[in-house]
Amino acid sequence: MNRPTLKVVVTGASSDLGLILAHMISKGDLFGLDQWLDLVLVEHGSKLKQVRTGCLPELMTCNPRLVRKYWCTSSMDQAFTDADVIFLASGTPPSHGLSRNDIIGTNALESRAFGQALNRVAKSSVKIVVIMDPQNTNLAVLSYFTPELKPCNMTALSRVDQNRASTMIARMLNIANDKVTNVTMWGNRSQDIFPDIRHATVDLLGRTMPAYDAVKDDFYLKYKFIELLQNRDGDIQRKHKSHTHLTTAVATVQHTRDWLLGTKPGQWTSMIVISDGSYGIEKGLPFSFPVKVTTPGEWEIAQGLHLNYYEADKLMERALEVKNERHFAYSILQLAEAQVSVKEDEEGEVEKAKATTWHFGHADPIPCSILGPLERERMGSSM
Repeated sequence: MNRPTLKVVVTGASSDLGLILAHMISKGDLFGLDQWLDLVLVEHGSKLKQVRTGCLPELMTCNPRLVRKYWCTSSMDQAFTDADVIFLASGTPPSHGLSRNDIIGTNALESRAFGQALNRVAKSSVKIVVIMDPQNTNLAVLSYFTPELKPCNMTALSRVDQNRASTMIARMLNIANDKVTNVTMWGNRSQDIFPDIRHATVDLLGRTMPAYDAVKDDFYLKYKFIELLQNRDGDIQRKHKSHTHLTTAVATVQHTRDWLLGTKPGQWTSMIVISDGSYGIEKGLPFSFPVKVTTPGEWEIAQGLHLNYYEADKLMERALEVKNERHFAYSILQLAEAQVSVKEDEEGEVEKAKATTWHFGHADPIPCSILGPLERERMGSSM
């Protein structure tokens, strides 16, 4: 193995998602079996000890061959310096008792701290994958605080929904998941993400054909299919009392492999990226698009997909949702760009957020949404 050692960072390393992702990386699922790695596990507070005494021994027992060095740290500057690939997998996940605005508020603070550290110490070629919810908003905050980094080197995850949609179609047709291609996720990684099956294809008995023609059920694809997909996260949490850590980790590896190694000719994948104005989406807005990677490490939005009136309208609705959530996060962080009306603030949540300050890591005290007991415990707050 003559290639230079890669420094890979996973934040939120004490979580199930962080541990599964770190394990997949360490055993070669992402970078292959011929790539040496330095693996950095980032946590803060009391959870750093949990990583050192629990997670790290587990990882080393499973497969230490590809990892030359393990680091456990709470210092973002130390972790991000000279890093090649960074996975932001920490933050508060969706859970019972927390509204989406609660999650936006608390995780925007972490994204702010990450962005400040990245802007100080990260090298210009670093690749950053945002996994923490909500992905679009956190990518917006991260991009805001990293003016020294290129927006094209930051992406966020919508591959989970693409994989679910492909699986649902594959099960209907009794074929393998990889026989379904070019399913597209548009918009915001939320319950209202818009799945586009009209441009998808399937390999059925050796013949490539449109997914719509193969399924032959317009009503199901236009209505029931979308409803089932959009409610999948909630269904899993209700039925299994757990989060989708495994599917998220697998999707993260697939997302990053496509980004770093390239997509197959004639195929695209779904990624949340910073819009360049394609398909009428405001330039600079984090949005899930169909993305091609012909040059490893350089994504481009797939062009030329025809959208009918219904689809174009759905894209505009999703763009408005992203903008509203971005404005809400910016208002909590008291950014200049947030001097706008926020649709979700009907009950004065932004004003309540501004009344509360707390400390996160190495950042200065900044406004935050009111923390619930779960979040106070997670962050070790004395509030």
